[in-house]
Amino acid sequence: MDRRKFWRTLTRIHKWAGLVLGIQIILWFASGLFMSFFHIDKVHGDHLAEGRTWPLRMEQAAPLNEVHALYLDNQELVHCTPKQISACIIKHPESIKLLSAIGTPVWEFDTGESKVHYAGNPVEIWQGLSEDKIRGVARSYYKGDAVIEKAVLFTDIVPKDFRKTIPIWQVSFDDKSRTRLYISPIDGKLINVRTRLWRTFDFMWMLHIMDYKERDNINLWWLKLAAAMALLFAMSGVALVTHRVFLRPKKVRGK
Repeated sequence: MDRRKFWRTLTRIHKWAGLVLGIQIILWFASGLFMSFFHIDKVHGDHLAEGRTWPLRMEQAAPLNEVHALYLDNQELVHCTPKQISACIIKHPESIKLLSAIGTPVWEFDTGESKVHYAGNPVEIWQGLSEDKIRGVARSYYKGDAVIEKAVLFTDIVPKDFRKTIPIWQVSFDDKSRTRLYISPIDGKLINVRTRLWRTFDFMWMLHIMDYKERDNINLWWLKLAAAMALLFAMSGVALVTHRVFLRPKKVRGK
């Protein structure tokens, strides 16, 4: 291939790469520019809400031996039948923790696959904090003056701006930022703060990494392909400019 044909071919590659990648390159630049304007703490909503710790009322803690006995009884009820006692599979916990549900001691048995919580005297399975308790703890986390618009317990569907494990309480405040606090129903812990800015930032992040579903995977094959083509587009552009400015022979003027 002679030099002239090579540069013509490279020009065509550059044009087609620009045509195919033009929209995505604009989205990369636009989303990157938007995200660079905001400090990550503001995006996380740290200025609107802050979690706190709740001291345990140890006098209300159930004895661990009673809790463990109830746990074993529950395991037998779930996994055993009278005719197949020999096939009984009891899942022993990998860890046992004592949590503070805004002060109330709650035992957590974690098998690695699931978690069971116990509290009270007499001991029983912990059903979680009531809506009134969740509203109260949400007000204590919130730094603004707005009122609570609604509180919703999600048990089946994961909220779009949360994307973590359920069940979870979503407490929405009637403010300009459209603040939502996501609070654990088990212990009342503040899990996440979501605002209008966070949701916009999250949308821009989705466009930037090209993960239109989970929005957290930066190893997708189409992102790698687009990035490789964008690199080819940039390198071919640099080569063409260098050739036209420095390497291409000057045209001889006619008389």
